[in-house]
Amino acid sequence: MKSTKPLLFLLGPLMLGCTASPTPEYGLVDWHLNNGSNSDLTLTVYDKICKRSFFRIRLSKTSQSSMTTCGNSEGEAEIRYRRVGGGNVAHNPWLNTRVSQNQSLVVR
Repeated sequence: MKSTKPLLFLLGPLMLGCTASPTPEYGLVDWHLNNGSNSDLTLTVYDKICKRSFFRIRLSKTSQSSMTTCGNSEGEAEIRYRRVGGGNVAHNPWLNTRVSQNQSLVVR
């Protein structure tokens, strides 16, 4: 019993720092990211509302990936995306778009 008290004093403050992420104000949007090219793609997607990055999303030819990001007041996800390892910014810019619930975003 003597060893559990110091352990509680050490773990207590650590457990207070563990909280679930807050629920977004306008909820979440489920959508699909589709590869419309003839080659494999690796993308980075940035959720502009919740300010979260999704790194190295790999899409093989003609495949898709389900995504869940935060929604805005109109119920749309506001994202930006670009290819990973696509060279300099002029040849591989960030592309901004909005995606609705259950909509597919086709990347070529």
